[in-house]
Order: sequence, then structure tokens, then C-alpha cells
Amino acid sequence: MFRTNQPVTADAFFDREAELERLTSAVQALEAGTPQWLALIGPRKIGKTSLLMELQRRCGDRDVAFVVLDSYEDRPLSLALFRRLALRTIDAFLAREAGVSFESLFRVPGDYRAALGGSPHLARLDQTLRRDLLELDQFALDRSLVEFALDLPQRLASALGRPCIVAWDEFQELADLATGRTKTDVYALARARWQRHDRVGYLISGSRRSMMTELVASPASPFFQHFAVLDIGPLPAEQSMELLRGCAPEDRHIPEELAQRATTLLGGHPFYLQLFGDALTREAPPYGEPAYKGAVGELLFSRTGRLSLYFRREHDQAVGRARTLETTLRLLAHGPHTLSELARASGASAPSVSRYLDRLDGVVQRADDGRYEIADPVYALWLRWAQPGGTAVPMSVIGDEAELAVARTLATMGFELVYQSRASRGAFDLLGVRAGQQLGLQVKRSALPLRFSKSE
Repeated sequence: MFRTNQPVTADAFFDREAELERLTSAVQALEAGTPQWLALIGPRKIGKTSLLMELQRRCGDRDVAFVVLDSYEDRPLSLALFRRLALRTIDAFLAREAGVSFESLFRVPGDYRAALGGSPHLARLDQTLRRDLLELDQFALDRSLVEFALDLPQRLASALGRPCIVAWDEFQELADLATGRTKTDVYALARARWQRHDRVGYLISGSRRSMMTELVASPASPFFQHFAVLDIGPLPAEQSMELLRGCAPEDRHIPEELAQRATTLLGGHPFYLQLFGDALTREAPPYGEPAYKGAVGELLFSRTGRLSLYFRREHDQAVGRARTLETTLRLLAHGPHTLSELARASGASAPSVSRYLDRLDGVVQRADDGRYEIADPVYALWLRWAQPGGTAVPMSVIGDEAELAVARTLATMGFELVYQSRASRGAFDLLGVRAGQQLGLQVKRSALPLRFSKSE
């Protein structure tokens, strides 16, 4: 079955064997007393969380505690994230024996303290640590909480004789945090604490490539030369096709040729492939040309399509209210541009556009030739369709020459949206929206002059 709402593990997990081998070696090194730090860099929804969860599952027979945290779990981001880190750490070491989640119980401090006080491991901790754990709700959101949370994995690992892996997703978002009046650098504080830890291995990951790369590779960064980099990209074509065909229900087989076309269009992105497979197999087979066009149309070229809604949310978060950002992305949706080209087209200065491009880290990347481009070609395709004049884009991707001509003609007539209807298996059945009204369109080819019978 296709899983579109949660990370995948076990039988639903595909490929990534080389990445898993590297991560497993980091766990083995930690067990041997030489912890390693790894930075996983890849786009949003590419499978970083699934990779970490699969690592945790495969290491289930090892006596290693796993603390997994995502900076996006607390929005807006604040120092409260470090209280969550502390609770997640407590759960990693104590929840299994206690049979409860201390993070869940923390909503009612009295229940949290009662359950923690009954933990068989609590007596093995020194008095100061026991007190701090029991009074965690009393910590103010300041530097003292940050230091306590950063040190807690090491303190528990040492006291309980159990090594620990801390996996922190979207780690680059911590750049927006500061503690106290002196605006303490959270990264510098983390580096200072972590470099003294000999029982904890750190795995950080993030989707903003430039920031993550600078964080681990820039001489000005506190983490310079502390992390090895593991790049997480799209699945290879063979594994992408295997994902589509292997996850399909037994009675809804996806043909190889169709899986190949979907892989070519969606670029091996696991999340996109899962969404496509789910959209396709919700209808009964057979899965031929009309079914493929219908699934792509509903998924990507519909205002309510799941991938379309995902791109709309990510786009709005990236752009906000900045018109220059919107203009920049619309230009880049049609192909790479130089900085000067973007400046001329947007009417802004080159330094201003450069600062805007920095804000689009992870969405826009700089190519080898120095030009800027949208990192995700599927998002770029959606953006071409979503902007004014994009009516004919769907048929340029999933239609033939005649369908594209029809779509372009309809665009000149004021139609806002044209895509193939899944309600009909006809090759030219289209749906269009004009003036807020949805219309069903039956298109037929015929040599001129064109004549209609009474029944037509």
C-alpha cells in the first residue's frame, strides 16, 4: 500500500542501502567508543526521516537509545524546542521500562512527576539530575534550559551505561534562535557541549542546502570540520519504478511502462511517487493512457490535488508577502537566469535580489554555470501552471500535439484550467474552468469544413 501521510519503514522502505550502511557504521563506531557526527542534506520530503526511522528499526536489537527531533515540530520556533529535546531524551532512556511516554504525560506536570518518580532507573541517577528531571517544567525558556537539554543525552548515557544517537531534522532552523540578552549563538553553545560527549553520536539533517553546507564546511561555523556530509537525493530510476509497482495493491498492478513515465515526470522523489501511486490505484484498473493522464492531472494540475496543495503551501511559506520573491520564482520557473537578468526583470537592484535568493535557500540553487534555477523541476512545472497564462501547461506534459493545441485555444477563450477528466476514458475528454464555472468538454478531430449532426 502507498503511504502518503507518514514516514515509511520495513517492507515499505526502498533503496538507500548505501546510506543505511554509512549510518549503521556510525552506530557501530559509537558502540566501540568513537562517536561520529553526520550531516544529512536533502530536499524536504525526500526521505530523510524515513531513513532515520529505518535505521532505528534495524538497530532494534542493539542497546542504543535513539532521540529523534524535528525543528518544525514547534512553530513558531522557540526555545521550547529544547524542552521537547529533553522530554524526547527522557523517553528514549526511560519510557520502555516505565511503559509510558513522559513527553505525553508532561501536559499534566503532576502525572509526569508521579510516573517519573516510579521509574526503576531514577535511583541510578545522581541527586542533581533527578531533581532537574522532576522539575523540568520549572525551567525558564533561557540558556539554562538549552544547556541542560544539550547535555542530557550524555548524562543519561553515562549514568545508565547505554550509548545514544541524537538525530535532529531541519537543524539549520536553529539559526533563528538566540538565548538571553547577549544573543548567544545556539550553534556555538551546542558545539561547546557536544564536543565533550563521548557516549553520544549526532546526526543532523536539513533541506536548506546552502545553509547546511555552510554550517558544516565554512571556517566561520562553530561546526567546521565536525560533521561528515551524506547527500540524500532522489531514488534511482530502477528503485523508483520498484516503489511504484511494489507498493501497489495486489489487484491493482501498475504496468512497467506507466511506472517508467511517472518516474521520468516526478524525478524519483519518493513522496511524489507515493502520492501518484495512491491517486492512480484509487481507481480500478486497467491503467493505461487515460488513467495516467487523469492521475497526473488531479494530483499536480488541480487546485485541490494533494501535490498541488503541498506545493502551494511550500510556495506561500517561501514567498510570504514579498513580491520580489514571487516575481523571482515565476521567472525561474521558465528556466535558469543570471543575477543581472533577475534584477532587470524584477526592477530591483542586484544586491537586493541576491539577498532574496538567500531567503530561497533550498528552493533555488546556483548551477555550475553561475545561473540560478529552481532546485525541484516538478515544483517548477507546477509553478508554470499555477501562474497566469499557465492553462496549457498540463497538456504540454501529458497531452499529445492535438491536445496541446486544444488547450492553447481554450486558454485564449478565457479558460483558467484544462485537464483530462478521469470520469471518461475518451482520449480528448477535458474539464475546464471559466468564470468560476466548471465545464465538461468533448473534443473531436475532424477535417475542415467541420459539420455537426443533430445528435451532436
